[in-house]
Parts: sequence; structure tokens; C-alpha cells
Amino acid sequence: MALDSIIRGVTSGTGVEVNASNQIKVVTETDAATNPGNVGAIRIFGENDGGALTGSELLRSPEVDVDYRQRVSQDIIYDDHVFNTTAQDTGKHSYANTTMTNTWTAGQLTTNGSSITTTTTGTVFATYAQFPLQGTTTVSADAELGFSAQPQSNTFIEFGIGIPGAQTVAPTDGVFFRLNASGLQGIASFNGAEATTGLFPATAGTGTWAYTNSKRYQFIAYVTAVEAQFWVNDGTGANCLGTIPLPAGQSRMCMSSYGQFFLKHRITGGAAGGIIQATMGAYNVRVGGTNQITTVSTAGNRIQGSYQGGSGGTMGTVARFGTITTGNEANVTAAVPTTTTAALGSGLGGTFWETVSLAVNTDGIIMSYQVPAGTVNVPGRRLVLRGMYLTSYVQTVIVGGPYVAEWFLAFGHTAVSLATTEAATTKAPRRVTLPFNQLVTAAQAVSTLISQPTQFVDFGDAPIYVNPGEFIQLCTRHIGTVGTSGTVVHRVTPVYGWE
Repeated sequence: MALDSIIRGVTSGTGVEVNASNQIKVVTETDAATNPGNVGAIRIFGENDGGALTGSELLRSPEVDVDYRQRVSQDIIYDDHVFNTTAQDTGKHSYANTTMTNTWTAGQLTTNGSSITTTTTGTVFATYAQFPLQGTTTVSADAELGFSAQPQSNTFIEFGIGIPGAQTVAPTDGVFFRLNASGLQGIASFNGAEATTGLFPATAGTGTWAYTNSKRYQFIAYVTAVEAQFWVNDGTGANCLGTIPLPAGQSRMCMSSYGQFFLKHRITGGAAGGIIQATMGAYNVRVGGTNQITTVSTAGNRIQGSYQGGSGGTMGTVARFGTITTGNEANVTAAVPTTTTAALGSGLGGTFWETVSLAVNTDGIIMSYQVPAGTVNVPGRRLVLRGMYLTSYVQTVIVGGPYVAEWFLAFGHTAVSLATTEAATTKAPRRVTLPFNQLVTAAQAVSTLISQPTQFVDFGDAPIYVNPGEFIQLCTRHIGTVGTSGTVVHRVTPVYGWE
């Protein structure tokens, strides 16, 4: 008995035809304007994760704007570091410790290098730079990291992006992995209020994910405005470990709008049940979801505001000026510059009155500004200096001289003094020689300009970056015959942006 079926239209009674390969002949609607109801559509989804660990597929659909354009973007790398040296990179990283220590060997950073189990001890490794968590962008922090032993009681190892806080307490804010006695999980902290994925599952949403001792994994934390995701790549492919949706009542996944990459190891609540170390071979911080048509710092100015204080800090101008009353500026007070203080006042550019009796061959700070440190309430903006103008004139007749005033830029140091030393948690000033060599003549008269060959330096494609909490200073050194009295006014105009 034949089981053939004939497909016919209910209304027309016309049968369906096939071609020579027995494929049904199909003609899509040819007049979509007249017959829009006859037009079919397929919803497109991309599979981000097959659900091997979580038990649920993670699907996302592409986005099309109101003018029918599909949204695309590329990753921008903010930081990348391979631990291929045998010492801390004190220019990029801060390292604080309480009893416990970290060690650097070629190929990795190791926490708890002295293998202790003592309670109330810990270390924090973190970038000086902070990275923006903004809008619809996706910030990812990935670490190539492993553990020397299985989880131990009273031991916490945390790594991700946020504000790490002190050595022996939980991170203040951010999105990060946490290994404790129970296992590995993902955390989103909103100024200390934590949401968690729970322990990561082993397969299909069940069990507890476990690692192999001393094996290096790629762990990735993704942060958006409304979700945090946690992934692992064990060398056979990346799998999602868990997600945290935006908790009710919160504006973002974390309160801070900038965060550091960090690795923290702490023992609290009693002695550790055994020795464990974390070993990190590399990390990377990048942002996706944005197409930069201008420089990152220009976009930062657009968001944060240019040539002014940032949210949560001192508002208004950040330049050094005299007291302004009813719109008029009073003259500032003159002072002798020193090597260790901002004697002429603080500000990013502005007006600085120098009493010229600085000893010859001695460095003196003219302009000084500290980039605000990042907190949960203050964005950790990085300063990008692209150029600087300097002009000077005599305000009070010079007694003594002549001398040449050499100029240099000092930046990156973590205290105001030019004598600040390089250490695990402090940075010495980096110096850049500037072309502002000035000639001050003996007994130079009032209201005359100081002679100098150029008034502007352009840093072009090699701008100066200054991290949150660090100083930037315009400094001078007198070569020749000391001036005993007199005042020179310096007008400083930096060209800068915020990232």
C-alpha cells in the first residue's frame, strides 16, 4: 500500500511541485508592499555558551537601530601584562601586604610566597590605572591563573575589577571571582553589598566546579550596566560558569564607575586549614561595545567634563588662580619654590608667582596637581596630558642674576615631594625634559617678558598618562647666578583630557 502524500492548497486545490532533485519549489513573496502579511522572518540569535556547566544555553540576539543598521563594535585593550620578569613593575602596579608576601618569578606572580597559614594576613596586587565602567559597554577582565591546592578554610582569594580595599578585608566594590573554603563563585559588590552566583556548577547546572591543582586556567569576568558574567577556559574552550543580573534597587552592578584590576589573597577568621597559593601568569583588561571616532580622552572629556573637577570631587576649575570676587581675580601670593612642597599653590595649570631666590642647581616645583584618587563615589579618572603652554614675565624687578631657567615635567609620583622613592606602594617621579629654556637677565625690569625659544610642547602620539592618586608637576632649575629677590609670573596652560 502506497504511503505517498500529495500536498495541495486548501483553497486553490493546486499541488506542490518539486524539481529534478525532489526539492520543493518555493517562491517567496514578490510584492512585500502589497502583501506584508505573506513575508516570513527568522529571528537571529548567537549562542554565547552551550550551557555545558550551567545547564542553560546563553543566547543573545544582534541589535538593529531604528534606521535598520546592525550594531557592531570592536574591543579596545586598556591594559595587558605578562609576568615574565622577576620583580614587581612598580610603574604599573601597587602591592600592599600584611605579613603574607607575594613573589615574582619569570613566568608568574605567586601569592603567599612564604606559605603561611597565619590569620589576619593578606596581600593586594592592583593596577594604579583604573578603567571606566560606562553605559552599554562591556568591560572584561581576564586572568591566566591557577591554584596550588584545593580550597582551604578561612582563606579567600579574589580577583577581578573594582576597588580592592585593604589587605585583610573583602573588596570594597566591583565584580570579581572569589575562592573560599566552599569553592569558586562570582561576586558583584555594590559598595559592600554583595550579590553572588553561588558556587559554580560542574555540569548541566549540578555539582560544584572543581579545578586541577597547579593547572593554569583563563578566568574572565564581564561587567555591563545590567549583568555580570563569569567564564572559564580550561584549554578546551570557554564556558560560562554563572551570571548575576542587576539586583533590584541598584543603578549598576557596582557603585564605582571606574575600577582597578586586582588580585587579593587574605586569611581571616582564624588560621588557614592549609597552605594555598594563587599563581598568575598574565592578565588583560579590555572594553567592547564602543566605536571610538575620537580619542578615548576626548570621549572622557565629553562624559566627565573638560578643564574642570569631576563628579564627587571639588567642582569648578582645577587650575590655580587667585581668589575670584564678583568675577575678578585677585593676584596670587608669590613664594620661593621648593623640592618637597607645592609652595606656589596647587592646580592643573593657571597662574604661579615665583620669588626667584631659589638656589642655583636646585629643583623647584612651580605647578603641582594630584589626580583625584578613585573611590566608590569619585571616578578614578586617568589624566592624559597632550601638550603644555608656558609664558612668563617679570612682576617685580630682578635683583641678582643672570640665570637660565630650565624646565622639566615630573609625573607619576605618589607623594608631592620630588624626593619620593620607588617602592611596592609608592612611585618616584618620572621626568621629561621640556624645551622651555628661559633667559632671565641681571636686574631685568618690571613688565618685561622672559625670553624663551618656544612656548608650547606637543606630546603628539606619546602623551603623558597620570593615574588616579598620582601627581603631575611643572618644575624648574636655575643655572647661573642666583637671584636674591624679584618675582616672575608663570602662566601655564596644559592641554589634557580624562580617560
